[in-house]
Amino acid sequence: MTVKYYTIGMAGHIDHGKTTLTKALSGVDTDTLKEEKERKITIEPGFAPFPLTDEINTSIVDVPGHEKFIRQMIAGVAGIDLVLLVIAADEGVMPQTREHFEILSYLGIETGVIVVTKSDLIDEEMRLLVEEDIGELTRSTAFATFPVHFVDSISMSGIDDLKNEIGQLLQGTQTRSSQGPFRMPIDHIFTVKGQGTVVRGTVYEGEVREGDDLIIEPGNDKVKIRKLQVHKQDVNSAKAGQRAALNLSGGSRTAWKRGHVLLSPHVFSTTDMIDIVLSTGNGWDGKIKQRAPVKFYTGTSEVMGKLVFFDRNELENNSHQIFCQVRLDEEIVTKRGDKYIIRRPSPEETIGGGEVIDPNGSIYKFGTNTIELLKSKYEGTPQERVLHTLEKEGSLTEIDLKKLTGFEEQDFNEAIYQLLELNSIHQIQGYYFAALTLERVQSEWIDRLKQFHEENPLRQGIPKAEAVQYLKGKLHPKVVNGLIDQWIETSIISVTDQFVHLSDFKPDFPQKWSMRMSQVLERLEEMKLEPDDLLSLFKSQQLPEELYNDYKYHLIKTNHAVVLFDEVLLSKSAFDTAVEQLRSKTNGSFTVQEAKVALDTSRKFLIPFLECLDTNGYTIRDSNVRKWV
Repeated sequence: MTVKYYTIGMAGHIDHGKTTLTKALSGVDTDTLKEEKERKITIEPGFAPFPLTDEINTSIVDVPGHEKFIRQMIAGVAGIDLVLLVIAADEGVMPQTREHFEILSYLGIETGVIVVTKSDLIDEEMRLLVEEDIGELTRSTAFATFPVHFVDSISMSGIDDLKNEIGQLLQGTQTRSSQGPFRMPIDHIFTVKGQGTVVRGTVYEGEVREGDDLIIEPGNDKVKIRKLQVHKQDVNSAKAGQRAALNLSGGSRTAWKRGHVLLSPHVFSTTDMIDIVLSTGNGWDGKIKQRAPVKFYTGTSEVMGKLVFFDRNELENNSHQIFCQVRLDEEIVTKRGDKYIIRRPSPEETIGGGEVIDPNGSIYKFGTNTIELLKSKYEGTPQERVLHTLEKEGSLTEIDLKKLTGFEEQDFNEAIYQLLELNSIHQIQGYYFAALTLERVQSEWIDRLKQFHEENPLRQGIPKAEAVQYLKGKLHPKVVNGLIDQWIETSIISVTDQFVHLSDFKPDFPQKWSMRMSQVLERLEEMKLEPDDLLSLFKSQQLPEELYNDYKYHLIKTNHAVVLFDEVLLSKSAFDTAVEQLRSKTNGSFTVQEAKVALDTSRKFLIPFLECLDTNGYTIRDSNVRKWV
């Protein structure tokens, strides 16, 4: 069963019952700060686990409603998949309701429910007025189609219906991709005594596992994941859509803050010049001049910058998209398609928002040519959009890739041909994937093999079935076998007896125990045809018992020893010597008694030795006589 992970945002005016509704849905009080308890308002975004079904696991983000905490509100809702816009029945639509509504619209939130709380306090006439208020607010927007639920979080009236509605909406909501590089904007940093620094956030994309090496940007701080939790529960991994707390080692912790991003290394870049498409909503009717200072919000970051226009010197509220640029005072992490919000710093107000066109913008000339350039970037060439889609999805069939890019047959075929010619994409078993995806998966797999060889130098490698299973988590199963064959052909890896290993790797004794393990083998050779059991010899050298089985099979696999019985092994040199000695003292056949005389050894070791000759094809037994082959 595949579990889908989502994040639900709770937005709305101060004191409209968001925190109480969160508690009614999840059973968790998200106001945890002392100041929040005393002032009875939410200051920092609160997070609560809200598992709807065995297949749908969600987190609720309860964001502040007060106008002074808009930054925290934007950080809280930046990673949500569904919104609950909360309106108190006894007050209706209020100023922060409108501002939150505008922000959610700019962030491209298209799935949600409008929840009218405190509904036990109103009569039918008031209910109709609230519904009119909502209709006026949402008219001609995506929110106009959102279902409206009247609930009361104290009496629990309507809560069950609301839960069912959320579940049904999420059934049809696409989850964030766990394929590709990992990215998690950080919204909280704290220290746990005895464990070190912990960062928390919503995983935007990809998947992270305990022990992974990541970086924190800006700053290129290299860190390792020591421990993972999802809603205070220890886990081995966290993936897109989940709230995660990660205990980190390494890095310069004092430099980290909300707005920094935890990332897969060598994938994302930092930037301070970003091409954007901007929309202003009905809620803003002001003016802003060329290069005016603004606050730019994306993910959990808030950075000062300047808004640069290329077709005007002043912006007034309008219904058209504006192609422009923001130049920031500090570098941030963002990528094409990310949503953002722009606010005026003084007087504080939300101006608009939109989508990142190119995170690595350049300095352009004022004029229509630049507008056309930005517009073409936004709409994207077929090659760019195919590549972007594959980088996002991992691997796709031609049919699925066509559906997601929406191109005509000719445009699609030309884009595929050019990308294949440039080696920007590859095709295996009918599936396309980006070269960057291949490089990432190959690098991760080589690192995994290197680590396995370092930790298990006696073993040949990872079982091929296990390797295939691991890679299936990265790419479509049909791609995996073809990819393994490709790596074998290019000598990146080899397969020996169904074990996958690096081509230049040969099993050998661990450096730390090499001398003692060699001494065990030397002792085995000295004891000739009547050795002690191998385990006793192994223990006599005070070697770690957990390495015994690997050591035993290594001796057998590398032809240093043969099994006589149970844990008794005969060194190969002793075995070969005994074979030659027996051949020289017998003719074409011999009996057990003749073998005993020839080898001068007890039946305890003689009979297993003779059976070993049969097994390995040296002799054929015929009744009480053995014949040399």
